[in-house]
Amino acid sequence: MGTGTKESIKMKVFQKGQVVIPVSLRKKYLIEIGDQIDVIPSPEGILLKPLSKKTGRKSLTERLFGIFSSYASKKSKPTKADIKKATETGFTKGWKV
Repeated sequence: MGTGTKESIKMKVFQKGQVVIPVSLRKKYLIEIGDQIDVIPSPEGILLKPLSKKTGRKSLTERLFGIFSSYASKKSKPTKADIKKATETGFTKGWKV
């Protein structure tokens, strides 16, 4: 599968109007989960253009959860002690004494 402008890549449109952008094109144009795409109608068809990214590095929450990132980013991050306690609690709940 080529990524040149002259080659055609045929994709399926899903029930909600969704189209999957092939991995090779996402890598070439640095499109990641949660990125914004500008949809531009033209006489020849539809142009999908990645919008410029915000400066700075995105957190894992922003990359994975998109619209929920603002909610999750307001929460405090768990400490190692919190993670250890939650792991121990989850592990011991599985044991019947």
